[in-house]
Amino acid sequence: METERNLEQKEQHLKAVSKEQEQVEELLRRGSIRHYFLGPENIWSQEGFGTVMGGVFTAVLGGILLPKLLLYSNSSAVLSYICWIMTAAGIIIFGKGLYGMLKESRMERKPVPDRVHDEILEYDMTGLKDISKQLLKENISRLKEEENIDDMEMLLVKGPRDYVHNVNLPLVWKLGDDGKLRYSNFSLMALYFGKENLYIFTSIFNLRNGTSNFPHTYECPYHKIRFVGFEDRTVETVNQQNKSVVQNLRMLVIDGGDGEDDKLSMTVKDYGIVKDLNGTIDNSDAEKAVRMITEKTQRN
Repeated sequence: METERNLEQKEQHLKAVSKEQEQVEELLRRGSIRHYFLGPENIWSQEGFGTVMGGVFTAVLGGILLPKLLLYSNSSAVLSYICWIMTAAGIIIFGKGLYGMLKESRMERKPVPDRVHDEILEYDMTGLKDISKQLLKENISRLKEEENIDDMEMLLVKGPRDYVHNVNLPLVWKLGDDGKLRYSNFSLMALYFGKENLYIFTSIFNLRNGTSNFPHTYECPYHKIRFVGFEDRTVETVNQQNKSVVQNLRMLVIDGGDGEDDKLSMTVKDYGIVKDLNGTIDNSDAEKAVRMITEKTQRN
């Protein structure tokens, strides 16, 4: 009995350690992505400066604010002693923060290479593939009763997305050393090719915090698809800074009927950004999607 209990405790401990390790690895991934798009942190955004501000706050609280608030009407020696301790602690913390800032200022700050971004993106895309399968199975009964989604050919297509749920993490672009443009927020379309139907999962993903939002699933018979291809559109919209902007976009369009949910479109290229940053955007997955869907519709 005791052995079983020990085994359970050991298993729970290993799970807790594994979970904590995964959380640390996720924080490192998002930190790398943040540094890739925004550059290495300076001393004002690192731990040392935060410690300095904590020391200043503690010293001011113990040396000025508390004495005015508490000792004004109470001359307790204990309260006076506590205020002195807080003031001394604040000064020590302040000195520790200054020392940390000095060390951080001497550290070499290298930009994050394209390779690291691409590895993290591949990791996230694998996770989104698993999410898409799960939600399609849950939402479409045919995938439970008639077809096995695990046996289907699938394709992931993504494109830059300006709108996200978190206004503090807007779309950011980066021109890589290879001349390719990379973006922090994107729309995702996961396409699963069944025998007679195309199954689609869409969502919006933010690389900087690793979250997927606004998931939707669709079932579209091939014989109902009237058009699949690219359209160039000029779109006037309002960005997250509440400014009116005009965008020249290349859209991937799938038209499967007259209903509002029967027409899907997703940005795959922003011509303005391509021109301004003098880079290229890889649309090979979107082009492959058009070819594959076209072949399926012609057979059906």
